[in-house]
Amino acid sequence: MKTLMTQRLVGITADVSLATALRLMAEGGIRHLPVFDGSWCCGLLVETDVVGHLLAGVPEERSATSVAHLVRPAPAVTAAARRSVAARSIQIGGLDAVLVMEGDRLVGIVTTTDLIRSLAGRPDSIDAGTAP
Repeated sequence: MKTLMTQRLVGITADVSLATALRLMAEGGIRHLPVFDGSWCCGLLVETDVVGHLLAGVPEERSATSVAHLVRPAPAVTAAARRSVAARSIQIGGLDAVLVMEGDRLVGIVTTTDLIRSLAGRPDSIDAGTAP
């Protein structure tokens, strides 16, 4: 998992506003934010959920509310888990990401994109614009 996962994590707490969460996602070019209660990761905030929520009503009113009601429980694997375990956890969990844990500590996130890049054998080629 360590070679697949994103280790540079941006996390939030459940009381963060939707507008702030969306800004962090846009600035970081990320689609998932781990949500913490103290040092414990209680789930993920997924970009599509935030956008869907904002589009469902008056954005000015909805963007000020907290992310708490949009946090999803996320499947987790250990840092030593095989790629197939992460893929299966993603499939069963119904999200496009899995948390990577070392004990109780979040150390990374693996997404379906990470798994596809890994299967293609070129983890950086897609970002570099050199994919076939």
